[in-house]
Amino acid sequence: MRHGGHQMARRKRRRKRNRYVLSALVVVLGAAGGWYFWPTLTGGYFAASSDEAGPMSAPAVAAAVPIAVIGEAPEVVPAGDDRGGSKSLDNLDKVGGEPATTARNDDRQSDAANEQAQPAFVSSNEPPQPLANGSSREPTPNDDFDEDASAGPERSKQQEQIDALLKKYATGRRVEARGELNRMLSTTTDDSLQRELRRHLQRIADEMVFSRDIIDNDPLFERYEIQPGEYLLTIGKKFKVPYEFIMSINGIRDAGRIRAGQRIKVPHGPFHARIHRSAFRLDLYLQDVFVRSFPVALGRDSGTPLGKWKVGQRLTNPTYYPPASAENKEIIAADDPSNPLGEHWIALIGIEGDAVGQEGFGIHGTIEPDSIGKAASAGCVRMRNEDVALVYQTLQTGASTVLILP
Repeated sequence: MRHGGHQMARRKRRRKRNRYVLSALVVVLGAAGGWYFWPTLTGGYFAASSDEAGPMSAPAVAAAVPIAVIGEAPEVVPAGDDRGGSKSLDNLDKVGGEPATTARNDDRQSDAANEQAQPAFVSSNEPPQPLANGSSREPTPNDDFDEDASAGPERSKQQEQIDALLKKYATGRRVEARGELNRMLSTTTDDSLQRELRRHLQRIADEMVFSRDIIDNDPLFERYEIQPGEYLLTIGKKFKVPYEFIMSINGIRDAGRIRAGQRIKVPHGPFHARIHRSAFRLDLYLQDVFVRSFPVALGRDSGTPLGKWKVGQRLTNPTYYPPASAENKEIIAADDPSNPLGEHWIALIGIEGDAVGQEGFGIHGTIEPDSIGKAASAGCVRMRNEDVALVYQTLQTGASTVLILP
């Protein structure tokens, strides 16, 4: 009986010891599993060193959903009947994707997909349709695209110069031809000739600016090698362009999947805009080279002040805040179909001329596309939603300027 009692005690001790071992094993496996899966739950990767990648918790930014750059300029809460704005977005300590990592085996397929993706630049979302003569029509409904029937000898001479430059471009001397066409645009006073030059330069920009191709000796672009730990956001700031533009022209779909050593096309910014108030036209330039025109709506009774403006805060999907003078004080939510700002807001800060001291002005979309080409706003620059989406991707906070001319 005593011997049986000893055996029973040993069995109890053995079972107890086994429970301790099993509990310890569960704790170890749980800790290992948490360490392994935590990067997946929190998202993203970063370069722990120049040779290996590790986990981080910052979310990746999808190429199709650009995020406003916060903290680059004081927030502007616009005023006016269509001069609304949005409060700053909180808790965005990292935008523009994850830092570059060295390639991991399980990342290479995604990296290859990024590299093979076609540029997804947002314009009208399609490039301008070619005209019968092979050039591209700029999207400006107020321009007369017919040839000037009253062309004189001087214009005939300039037309011959244009034809010669287009032949030069076609034979491969693209940078030289673009530069001379751009100089002609800046010096000629003939309206119809200016329209023709804009059409040709826009077609050239479709090939040289809004594509992945890099032309040899083009001073506006370079092939840049991403360094370990770099974000697309920091690369954009370095070259004075929004990171969304870099994503678009390189066909990068996920800003969080860039890697150290990857080579991408980057422009030497910044972009600038010139708005011709009498023509209701916004011309976009990369440095001083014309790239595209857009029709706009401007303020009633010359309500859009002339002068030079600096680009301030950029917001996507902004909330509308009515001005103090508005009869209707209703705040309109970002996703409300009646929001007059559309999907993009680019704040403008007056720095020269009549613009000095002006507040609450900006460039934005519209829910009234029929107003484009007219004096219809309270002072802001209205654009078609697809057009302002492109301009949003080019104008950089603190670096780009907008010049409003008579």
